[in-house]
Amino acid sequence: MMKRYFLLIIIVISLFISNCLIPGKIIADDYAVRAEFIQKKAVPGDIITLRLSFEIPVGFKLPDNPEITGLKDFDILEKTIWANGIKIDMFVDSMEDINLPGLEIYIYDQDGKQKTLKSNPAVLAVEPLIKVKPAENLLRPIKGLMSTKYEIKRILLPVLAVFLIILVIIAIYFIVKYLKRRKSDPEVLVVPPYLKALNRIDELVAPGIPDGKEGKAFCFILSKILREYMGEIRNFNALEMTTNEIVGVVKDKADIQLLNLLKRIDLVKFADIFMSKTAFEEQVSLSLEYINRTKPEEV
Repeated sequence: MMKRYFLLIIIVISLFISNCLIPGKIIADDYAVRAEFIQKKAVPGDIITLRLSFEIPVGFKLPDNPEITGLKDFDILEKTIWANGIKIDMFVDSMEDINLPGLEIYIYDQDGKQKTLKSNPAVLAVEPLIKVKPAENLLRPIKGLMSTKYEIKRILLPVLAVFLIILVIIAIYFIVKYLKRRKSDPEVLVVPPYLKALNRIDELVAPGIPDGKEGKAFCFILSKILREYMGEIRNFNALEMTTNEIVGVVKDKADIQLLNLLKRIDLVKFADIFMSKTAFEEQVSLSLEYINRTKPEEV
């Protein structure tokens, strides 16, 4: 008698341990779900509703998006959960009868253990769109009906093609317009700094070298030409700097010699000191010598 009770206790403990240590244990009930089509018959292109009726066991819960096996070959449009089951809207895209196999619905308890609810098979008759008389030849096989998703794609593809063609035409128009404008516009020649300075000095001395009081305007123009040239080749704004400020910037021997010339020109510009025609000619000669010494070697 004691052995019988002891054996019973061992069996109960074993069942308890296996139930606790093996998560996700599946418990199956045969035909716990009643599967039925609301419609009695359908034709290709119809939307039919499959109703799955069942009661959820105590302690278990149906997920928000329940997993249902056996529907992968059907075109599901919408799945709705209601009080005592699930309603599934399906698209009839075949001329054959719908043979629904036994489905499986998975529910879970708080510990994550899984329970499987199985349904009965269901059949829905599908009638052809065109009925053939016995005396006529049978219809040739046709492709499956296109779903609404395919219809949308068929409309979008031509629209996208037209849109791309318009973009290409617009791009070609602007490219042609740009090329015409570039061809019609004269090319702007970039004059190197040394050549620009030499041309301006030639223009300055073309009317003749001044003498005495007439040389003040001459000195202002010559000083501006030399400062602008120095600033371009040494990369600083010499026009906005005094001669003494430039002394602290330049280090080249030729630049320092030019600064001595600029200081003498400043005396004529600001101190009312007069120079002879010969002195002006010497200033022009020294200016040309500075430009020729600092111009690029390949010229």
